[in-house]
Amino acid sequence: MLPSTNGVHTKPMIQISYECILRERLRESKSYLYEVACSISHMTASAHLSIRVTGEHTYRNAAPREIAFTRSEAGATTYIELLEGEQLEVRIVEIEDGYCKVLYSARGQELSEQSSREVLSTIQRIDARSEQE
Repeated sequence: MLPSTNGVHTKPMIQISYECILRERLRESKSYLYEVACSISHMTASAHLSIRVTGEHTYRNAAPREIAFTRSEAGATTYIELLEGEQLEVRIVEIEDGYCKVLYSARGQELSEQSSREVLSTIQRIDARSEQE
């Protein structure tokens, strides 16, 4: 399933960068919006990629949202918006060799990895205030 270099298999690499934005709504508690950039590399050209968002909020729980992505020779990239309590799942499927996946969760202003299978993953939080200074 995984691409190889000189016979040595490498795991797909998923790089996540995100910014957490406070959203205040009338008569409701504060919530957060997570603006996420996702880059996937070391993925074979024949792999099927599925990126989806699931959530615990009733109005979004009906069906997971499939996320569109841009594919390139190096892998794939996408931009995703998550709400507090939602999860991001990235799954890479090869017909002959199975699949690998990683699941991220957005909670308490942090996006964190919940589980992974055969994937290397990095997460970087972007602080908008420090970029503006």
